[in-house]
Amino acid sequence: MQPSQEKEIIEFMFITGCQDENKALQYFQMSNNNLESAIQLFYDLEGHPSLNSQSSFQSQASSQQQHQNQQKHLGQQDVKDVNTMIFNQNNPPPDLIRQRSAPDTNLMERYKLYQEQKRANDDGILKKTFKYGWNVITYLFKKGPNHGLDFQSYLQKQQIQTTINFQMGNFTDNIRKAHEEAKPLLIYLHNQQSLYTFQKMISSKTLAQIINKNYQIVGFLESPQVYEQLPVKPQPPTILIYRLDLTQQAVLMDTINLTPESNFEELAAKLKQIKGQFNKQFILEDSIKKEVDGPSQYLPNYNGYQYQRQQQYNQTRQQDIEREQLIQQQQEAYRIAEQLASEKKRKELEIIQNEQNKLVQQQQLSEQRLLQKATMLSNLPNEPEGEDGIEILFRFINATRTRRFNLDDKIQSIFDFALSQEDDCFNDPNSNIDLIQNFPRLSLKDKKDENISDVFTDSTKIQLIVEEFD
Repeated sequence: MQPSQEKEIIEFMFITGCQDENKALQYFQMSNNNLESAIQLFYDLEGHPSLNSQSSFQSQASSQQQHQNQQKHLGQQDVKDVNTMIFNQNNPPPDLIRQRSAPDTNLMERYKLYQEQKRANDDGILKKTFKYGWNVITYLFKKGPNHGLDFQSYLQKQQIQTTINFQMGNFTDNIRKAHEEAKPLLIYLHNQQSLYTFQKMISSKTLAQIINKNYQIVGFLESPQVYEQLPVKPQPPTILIYRLDLTQQAVLMDTINLTPESNFEELAAKLKQIKGQFNKQFILEDSIKKEVDGPSQYLPNYNGYQYQRQQQYNQTRQQDIEREQLIQQQQEAYRIAEQLASEKKRKELEIIQNEQNKLVQQQQLSEQRLLQKATMLSNLPNEPEGEDGIEILFRFINATRTRRFNLDDKIQSIFDFALSQEDDCFNDPNSNIDLIQNFPRLSLKDKKDENISDVFTDSTKIQLIVEEFD
């Protein structure tokens, strides 16, 4: 604690008459270390001192100012000595002690009854050890559901990133953790139809800033397992505010139903007010517990407070680490998904491009064949008239054609006629062909330069089979 803060705590305790330095520290913590706010909060909860007490304190103000001037030249240890001296010499008058109201008395009676029942049910050392060991084994082999993790996995699957610090765990885990950190528990209940409302909610920077600072936050997806744990079962999208009272019972502070028309800036202000109500109730119940559990120390040391602050810091640090890891996992998953989508799109474009190239090649080949066929047809010798020459029947795979040729024409002209026919006549218009006489079997592919009369000496009509090959 800084010397300047300790001076303000001394002034707070002197003005309010508070004798518990740990309580004074709590008031400062709840008021963001603001002296005026801490005093006002104390008076709201503890009540104002009487006029006689005020005049008594006014007479002591000069003494306090002298001590504060002396503290400017003292070290931290000396400040604590001055603190002790002030409260030993200036005990608050009895009429500063606030008379408890009926609700406060009821709270104290409830807590006393709770403690009596707890002590009555308390087991011996042997039973405690056995029960603790059994609880550890049960926890290891039967771990409870993690509805908070299910909600964060849902956000990751939907590729939704938010600055709201949603925690893992179930209802019981989070309300206990919230109580340890002196915060209310904020539960956001969600289903698939609430996605638009949720996106509007997380886009409110004011809301995110307020709940991150003041609440333990967890998100749950609507399911029968979630409703089994919740004391109330509203329809999503809904915000539930819970706290643990001094008997460790869950208390519903508020239920806020959300719609796409919800004003989340106004909601942020409302949640800030609820946190203020929580602070007042928490301090009140904490003071009751201290009064019942044991007499408060006149000037407590700072070891317990520092340990508590260190524990809170360690927890906050661990939460930050887990949140950073989750964000990194979300970013990595998003990067991988983006990379896979890009690769898939590239392959689809490559397939389309290959198909287009194939169509272009086929079109070019078709145009080349048409040109070759036209050239071969135009270069064919004229067909003889009447019964002159030789008549040839061509048998294709899918058709037949007939033409007469002069006996002094080359065998090549027979091939040119066959190749110049329509593509439908062939299985593969781009394949090579051979002309085969079936009986006696004769192949003409090696006789293209010979005359027809040299190959078919005494024939006037023949059949040739068009055989395709690579």
